[in-house]
Formats: sequence, C-alpha cells, structure tokens
Amino acid sequence: MNHCLPDDTICAIATPAGVGSIGVVRVSGSLSLPIVSQVFRGTKPLNAFESHTVHHGEIFDPSTNHLIDEALVLVMKGPSSYTGEDVVEIQSHGNPALLQGILSVLISCGARLASPGEFTRRAFLAGKMDLAQAEAVMELINAQSHSAQTMALNQLRGKLSEKIDTVKEAVLSLLSQIEASIDFTEQGIDLCSQEEIVARIDKPYQFICDLLVRYEEGKQIREGTTIVIIGRPNVGKSSILNKLLGEDRAIVTPIPGTTRDTLEEGLNLQGHLVKIVDTAGIRDATDAIEQEGVRRGSAALKKADIALFILDASESIHKEDIALGDTISGKKKMIVLNKIDLPLGMDIEAIHKKFPKDPIVSLSAITGEGFDDLKNQIVALIKQDDHGGPPLRYDAKEPPMVALLRHKNALERAEHGMKRALQSAKENAPVEFLAADLREALDALGEIVGETTTDEMLDQIFNQFCIGK
Repeated sequence: MNHCLPDDTICAIATPAGVGSIGVVRVSGSLSLPIVSQVFRGTKPLNAFESHTVHHGEIFDPSTNHLIDEALVLVMKGPSSYTGEDVVEIQSHGNPALLQGILSVLISCGARLASPGEFTRRAFLAGKMDLAQAEAVMELINAQSHSAQTMALNQLRGKLSEKIDTVKEAVLSLLSQIEASIDFTEQGIDLCSQEEIVARIDKPYQFICDLLVRYEEGKQIREGTTIVIIGRPNVGKSSILNKLLGEDRAIVTPIPGTTRDTLEEGLNLQGHLVKIVDTAGIRDATDAIEQEGVRRGSAALKKADIALFILDASESIHKEDIALGDTISGKKKMIVLNKIDLPLGMDIEAIHKKFPKDPIVSLSAITGEGFDDLKNQIVALIKQDDHGGPPLRYDAKEPPMVALLRHKNALERAEHGMKRALQSAKENAPVEFLAADLREALDALGEIVGETTTDEMLDQIFNQFCIGK
C-alpha cells in the first residue's frame, strides 16, 4: 500500500521530561527553515547557512520580541536528514518552561505538534529506513541490557532486513518463473525440474525456520527474564531480594506475613535483564489482606520464567515446603537453601532426591555467602532451553535477529506458506497452488520491512514511540 508523505511541518521536544543541562526542540517539514527563522536571531538568516551546520543565536517570541533563551540551532536540509525533510533542531538550556516556550512560539508561527513517533514515521515514508529499522529506533531507546542494545542496533543497521531481503529475492525469483509459465503457456515456457523447485523452496524455508527458532531467546533478551521468589513465610525471601539488589528494597522482619503484595525490581545480571518478583509467603492465611498477597504471589508464579524456591536450611523441611514444591514440579526453578550461617537442621540429601534435576544453591542472606554462586546459577538457568533442548546461545557475536511479536507472527505466516509450497512441489501439485503459497509467504515477509502495510498497522507501531522521536 502506498502512503502519502505529509506536507505540513511538525515540532516537538526531543529530550526527556524534567530538568536537564540541555533541551532539544526538533522541527521537520518543508517550512522548517521559514518557521524557525521567525523566532531566531543570529549572524544571518537560517536559510543562508549550509546544511549540517550549527549556529549560535537567540530564540525570541516574535509577537512580543521577548527573549526566551540563547540557543544553538542545527540546520539539516533534506533529503540528507533523519526524516528526509528540512530539519532544524534548537538546543537550549534544559528548563522545561523554556522548552515549552520555544515549542509554543513555533506552533504560533505555523508548525504543528508532532504525534508519537512521527519523525521516525516520516523517515520511513521518505524511504530513509524500512519498517524493521524504524521499530529498532524505539527498541534501542528502551533497551535495558547490553545484549538488548546490540540486538536493537543490529536491527537498526539493517541486518534483519538484509536477511529478509535475501529470502524474498529467492522466493520472488521462483515465483516469477512460475507465474510466467502460467501467464504465457502458449509460448511454452518451461519450469525447472521438480527436484530443483523443491530445493529452491527448501532453502528459503529453512532460512525462515532458522530466524524463528531463536525468537524465544530474542524475546528474553528484549523483555528480560522474570524470576519469582517463592517459599513459606520467614524463609528469607525478602532478605535474598535485598541482597541481590544491593539495597533494602523489601521490608524484612521476623514476623510471618510481613510481605503482603508482590514487589518487582529490575536487575542487570552479567548482561542479562532480570525482573525479580518477591512474593508473600505462600501458606493457608486467615487474614484477608494476607490471603490476597498469597493469591497475587501464586499468579506471579504462573507468569514467571524461573522460580527461586527458598527453603530454611536451619529447620527440617515443613509440610508447606513439600506442598509448595509439588506445585512447581514442572517449572524451571532453582532450590535455594538459606540461613547456612545457622546450625544445619535440614536433610540436604533428601532435598537432592526430591529435586534431582534442579540446581541447588546454599547461601546466607545475612553474611552474603553463596550469592556469587546464586547469580551464576541464575544466568545458567536463563540460558537453559525451557523444553529440554540445547542451551540458548546468547552469543554476542551472533545475537538473535527476531525479538518482536509482530516479526514472529509475520515469519510464522511466511513459514506456513513456504511449508505448503514445499509440500505442493513434492506432490507435483498444480503450479497455481504453488504460486498462491509462495505469494502468501512473500506478502508476509514484506510486512516485516514495510513493503505491505496499512495505515492502521503504522499507527499501532508508531503510537508506541515517544513524542519527539
């Protein structure tokens, strides 16, 4: 679907909300230079400056001649700009009131406040980047780990798009021959052999499968791994959370039931984004508030990727421990024996027999002993495949390409079309069926890079952006 390039001029504050040393107001559109010229006093008019140059001057309100601030103005003329249009950036002091004042006078002079992601949307519409690269802009802004940054940067640089284009070219080459044989049957255009057709379908099909197989790894890098800390009351769950975070985030008392709600905190663990959720001690509670805390803890456990099952090593195992252990039998988990600074009261051998396949870590939330081992074991669990397969690679030299659900869904549709095409080719089915399946795959691949889109799809993508980007 063709999308029209806008003909108006937009403006927005491009720096985060709050006070800062520098604030940036961005303007893009055919009237960027005339509009900013109305509010800028410098050594000469803006349109007289060369593109990609910086100039010092004053920003003022033309209706009152009131000085708003001194500023640096960056001139970037299209098409050699981020949006492909004339772009002007005003760098002033980062006082929110000053930035709002600059924005107001720009709007009064003819600019329009940009909608979320509109600068990047214009860059996409101008052909400065494809849709996968446009999405990578926000991914890079939101990345919370080195692995996520690397993955987003690769996408922004077009590595995913290159892979998709490689597959598309292979599919399109075969599809063109098939459609030519259908459209010009009277001219006797012959297709290649059945074996060659199968081979030419199988190669891009396997390529798509290879991209999809690492989606879960990419998703985990992008969104982080959710780890829930569970156990009966007073086994040290909140103390372990505080020790992992290096701060007293959760309230710790010797009174059972102190934690009444789930508490979620983020942690960068050896380059992996981890979301740790502390829960209320799971037991048969009588207090209504504590019952709700237990319910929320159970709900958090169901959604978590990994469970840290905390046991008090200074006591013999309780029936509540056994019951809780049974409820997480199918969960990826680690058994954590806390309070090893106290005399041992638990049968460790029995714990190993109860959980033979799960890692067991002994530690003390008071002294800190065993926490390095805990962190290493958490990272090992993150890398472990959920379905008993080989460990997730997390190879910094070759990170996964696919991490967004939109890309995954499109690739699955492409895989479905290619799989049917492969089956049709093996069964020597009519070429019309083969062409329809290949076209379905091609359209799905085109969605990823934005060759086949709708305005509704673009709205959904760019509305997730911040205003000013």
